[in-house]
Amino acid sequence: MIEPLWYDFRVITQPLVLGTFTLYAILISGCAGLGLYLSHLLSKQDLPFLIDGGIGLVLVSLLGSRLSFALFNFAYYKDHLLEVPQFWLGGLSWPGAFLGAVLSILLIHWIWKEPPGVLADSYLPLLGTLAVGIWLAGWGTGIGYGPATQAWFGVPVKDVFGETVRRWPFPILGALSSAGWVGGAILFPLKRQSPPGTRGLLGLAGLLAINALISFFRVDPAPRTLGLRWESWISLALLAAVGVGIYFLTKENTNYESTGS
Repeated sequence: MIEPLWYDFRVITQPLVLGTFTLYAILISGCAGLGLYLSHLLSKQDLPFLIDGGIGLVLVSLLGSRLSFALFNFAYYKDHLLEVPQFWLGGLSWPGAFLGAVLSILLIHWIWKEPPGVLADSYLPLLGTLAVGIWLAGWGTGIGYGPATQAWFGVPVKDVFGETVRRWPFPILGALSSAGWVGGAILFPLKRQSPPGTRGLLGLAGLLAINALISFFRVDPAPRTLGLRWESWISLALLAAVGVGIYFLTKENTNYESTGS
């Protein structure tokens, strides 16, 4: 049975914080700001447009996230078209955010003529902190939870049925593993000849692999095909695409070293 909505509209029912904002919005906005700062601080390139481009990346990712959510739930939104742009009501889809980020990097490349590999490396801290924010926001809104458990590591989660149950802390694990992987991809020493984009693709591959692995064990309602959640299939497909990119990037680097350039 396919749920009428891919995700529950948990954001709508969240209590407001600071008067008009939900905890979900504050977490995502805060992580976006932190990510922009870290991208600026850690970038090995002097890119005067880095902040402006990063703001555009966040906005396009938000737009892609909302549009993909509406597309996945077209049965509902075809009768509620005016709600599509109202992203603050809740309902964001990470595959759309991922594709929006890729499109943003291509647009920044087209406007400022910087190589896509350099941009991918420079914006990896931003993408990593956004991933952490999405995981934590999902925990706060009752999305992405695991099976119930009475073990010491269980955390209370309010599920889509309104019940608070101790469950496997998948959002916390997702946030910590995403932060650790991206941090390693940024700081781990690579070969001097490694082409631009190596760190960015490795970081993206790790984020997709983490999401795919956790999605296999999630129990919150979602459409499935051949026993797997849709996002599991999407994660695996995007991971394969990034893997192809890493392969060709590695092959290019090998050819570069063999020529003695």
